[in-house]
Amino acid sequence: MPRVPEETLQQILAATDIVDLVGRYVKLRRAGVNWVGLCPFHTEKSPSFNVNTARGTYHCFGCGAGGNAFRFVMEHDGLTFMDAVKRLADTAHIRIEEEVWDANAERVAKIRNGLVKLHTEIAEWYHELLMKSTHAEEARAYLKSRGINADTARNWKMGYAPASGQLLRQWAEPRKFTENLLVAGGILARGDEDSNRPGEVYPRFRHRLMFPIRNDFGEVIAFSGRLLDANAKSAKYLNSPETVLFNKSKVFFGLDKSKRPIIKANRAIVCEGQLDLITAFEHGFENVVAPLGTAFTEFHARMLKRHAEEVVLCFDSDNAGYKAAERAFVILAPIGLIVKVAPLPKGEDPDSLIRGQGTEAFKATLEASRDFFDHMIDYASSNRDLNETREKTRFAGEMASMIRLLENNIARDAALQKVAMRLGIPEAEYRRQVAKTAKPVANNQASANVTQEQTPSLPPQDKTASMLCALALSDEEILDWLRETDREEILKDISGTELLSLVWNSSVKLADPAKLTGFLSTLKKEEESALSQLHSQPMPKGGLPEAVQALDVLEMKRVHNLLQRAQSQLKQPGIDAATIGKLNERVVALRKEYLDRRARLQNVPPL
Repeated sequence: MPRVPEETLQQILAATDIVDLVGRYVKLRRAGVNWVGLCPFHTEKSPSFNVNTARGTYHCFGCGAGGNAFRFVMEHDGLTFMDAVKRLADTAHIRIEEEVWDANAERVAKIRNGLVKLHTEIAEWYHELLMKSTHAEEARAYLKSRGINADTARNWKMGYAPASGQLLRQWAEPRKFTENLLVAGGILARGDEDSNRPGEVYPRFRHRLMFPIRNDFGEVIAFSGRLLDANAKSAKYLNSPETVLFNKSKVFFGLDKSKRPIIKANRAIVCEGQLDLITAFEHGFENVVAPLGTAFTEFHARMLKRHAEEVVLCFDSDNAGYKAAERAFVILAPIGLIVKVAPLPKGEDPDSLIRGQGTEAFKATLEASRDFFDHMIDYASSNRDLNETREKTRFAGEMASMIRLLENNIARDAALQKVAMRLGIPEAEYRRQVAKTAKPVANNQASANVTQEQTPSLPPQDKTASMLCALALSDEEILDWLRETDREEILKDISGTELLSLVWNSSVKLADPAKLTGFLSTLKKEEESALSQLHSQPMPKGGLPEAVQALDVLEMKRVHNLLQRAQSQLKQPGIDAATIGKLNERVVALRKEYLDRRARLQNVPPL
């Protein structure tokens, strides 16, 4: 009889948000850690139908209906079990490979059970070595240096993997754990032909502090080993390889302990490392998780969404942390999670901050968590010159692609207004830019566990600026006039003028095809591509008079942008009366200048 492997069924259930599923048929509202609504299986006036996100189940206290996502689809839509599985698998984009229940299936099940038993027992052995063996003195000294006591080591079942492979064999032999099983579980490794020990079997973890990795049910399924020899040429942290039990792109360290606190707080704090998580958890911050040294995946995001609505990223306050937060946002935002960033002091992580400055310091850091866009703007302001037109426009384009990821219209609108105001960009203009910007695509490669960087591109170019740029490329007289015109500062306050700025500031005779080709080769990839595309299009009709009018239109746009910026500043809370007075004067002056310039121009479409 055909059957779906148990691992596949668990994968489908984990990928299915039961609140989303039931919510398509039942109006639900949050009630503590659960969601409640009127039961779809019997008539009732008071809600007795409960959905539990942590367990992925539903139950009606009125009629007794209950089960998981498969059961709900079966009961609600009258489907067989296999049809319900296939429907949810299609929704989750999970491929089903049915097996025939035979001797081979029995063998696979036996291997899985053997691996569970192996990991359970070896975790106990590693732990006993850490607590009692003379071989683990260095590991105990390391834990002491990190402020971790024996109680914490016991709570997390920390262990020690000895440097000697003989000790491992002496432990495994009487328990009848075969070499093949130890290799299948990642405890032993077998050297391949390209290694310096081809065919040799040796312990994967040697002289390392061991952290058991557990699934949602608390079973040990893998390990993460921390190097103790600072001079060894090996990775500081080494995880188990992927096995029948373990796929690191689908597991959070510590979630088995923290999922209930996360549900209660409706908020997950994401740390970068195991010790960060353990220190935070042991000091009362229990709603924490940590990925296993890998980029976020959609599976990670959906796991968090099942437990909370908000995620706080506690990453390093450096460029690597900035990029990590950006990559995490690309994964987390599209499924509706609210993403915030905790402003860790420079050089600190949760572990060092708590040990060095105490729990109040970390609590204050969490309380100061900022909206993702505020964090990005603050960091960019301190590391990039956002007063420079090109850099400011480039950054605005980066934020526009992030805003497009927000599925909630209200959240997207709020983010758009915030970025426009903080960057001093007219909201209407920025709204058009966001609408034209493509969403960044996160390419989760499960085998490599990386997020592919996006190919950079220029933001949409201003039509008038593009026309003037094209005229300058086609007519040497116009280019010379443009370079002699002392009005380039107008571009600083108009977005989408990067290409015109490049041409304006060049010193090459760009009407010469050979020199134009040489000039293009000096540009960045995205600049070269955009300018080549512009040059390949039919050149606009007209000459110097049309170029002069185009520059006048840009000047008018600049004044219009300055007017909108001043009006936006007037709306900011907390400004004093003196500032309000100056801004009002500026608004009046800019409005008059804008109307005067517009009156002097003919056949100019509305901005």
